[in-house]
Amino acid sequence: MEFDCRYSRADGTVASGVHSGRDAADVRHRLEEQGLLVLAVEPARSWLSRAGRRRRAGFKPDDFLLFNQQFAALVRAGLPIIRSLEILEGRTANAPLRSHIASVRENVTSGASLSEALEREAVFPRVYTASVFAGERSGNLVDVVVRYVRYQKTLLAAGKKFRNALIYPSFLIVLSLVMVAVILAYVIPRFAVLYDSLGTGLPLPTQFLIAVSGTLEGWLLPMVLAAAVAAIGSRIWMRSESGREWTDNLKLRSPVLGTVWSMFAMAQLSRTLATLLQGGIPLVAALEAAREASGNRVIGDAIAAGTRRVREGLALADALEETGRFPELAVEMIGVGEQTGALPDMLNHVADFYDEELDVRLTALLSLVEPIILIFVAIFVAFILVSLYLPVFSIGASGIA
Repeated sequence: MEFDCRYSRADGTVASGVHSGRDAADVRHRLEEQGLLVLAVEPARSWLSRAGRRRRAGFKPDDFLLFNQQFAALVRAGLPIIRSLEILEGRTANAPLRSHIASVRENVTSGASLSEALEREAVFPRVYTASVFAGERSGNLVDVVVRYVRYQKTLLAAGKKFRNALIYPSFLIVLSLVMVAVILAYVIPRFAVLYDSLGTGLPLPTQFLIAVSGTLEGWLLPMVLAAAVAAIGSRIWMRSESGREWTDNLKLRSPVLGTVWSMFAMAQLSRTLATLLQGGIPLVAALEAAREASGNRVIGDAIAAGTRRVREGLALADALEETGRFPELAVEMIGVGEQTGALPDMLNHVADFYDEELDVRLTALLSLVEPIILIFVAIFVAFILVSLYLPVFSIGASGIA
């Protein structure tokens, strides 16, 4: 569950943000462990409020990526943080992002640290604010931001590759459905009128096709409206806590795509965790931040369970293995990384491995999906043609006889 939290830091500044946990007590305990004075923990607002907050964010990942590249370059050149933010505020074309930069600059000018100012906006990724916090503590802010830019580029490239791989099959499916609907709703009724005027008996396949077409033609508008209402209702429900959990669980359990979703989530989780650890974030704090960046509620809950076991002293690999949600190979590689003291590097290897495996699986999946769709369309068209021309053949045969 998500909670709106207000808390005071050691320097007396008050901040707020959205944090996830089993319940309010769990979230309060986690914040207090970070040395924060918790002022309020309340259930998060409805999905409409959160959607409104996302709309107010209003900037694409590419805009945010460009901002960080420029910010790192300016700070590396020796400019103070406030002056760098002033320059970027004037150069940023995206209005919502420019507004957030201005707000961050004002908070930093008032005495807040950069990570605190970013967190107050409640629109920046948790991984980013945690990385900046670690960079401030270690004195390597530029290196941390550059590492985050590299991490974000990798994630964006993987996400685009995943989405692009699904475009062509989705296009084929939509085109096939439209073609089927047009034939059943408009083409076949014209043939039905022709056959009715001839007053001859029709073969069984033709009768079946005309019956289906008549039903579709008479109920087309109600069916479209019902489908639209169902789609809107499903979207609203999937934004709820139970809906998101059910959907994410379905993704992981689906026969073919489940493995693909699992690999994608594992690659994203491993790369996120590696980036945080390389930035100097402690393991428990890194796991909490990576949980929110996992992109899957079920995997996020498994990470939370593993985090509790790590906090109790269990090794990360053993804690993840207990959840039963992570691939055995990934757990073994993480265990080797812990034993050799090279956990961040091993996590990057895990991410690279699953990125490559994901590419292979998607290629193989697409090589199967495309011919299946084409075969379905061919069978459907052949059935329609045979059904429509059988009466013509029957009439021709009776005329010859």
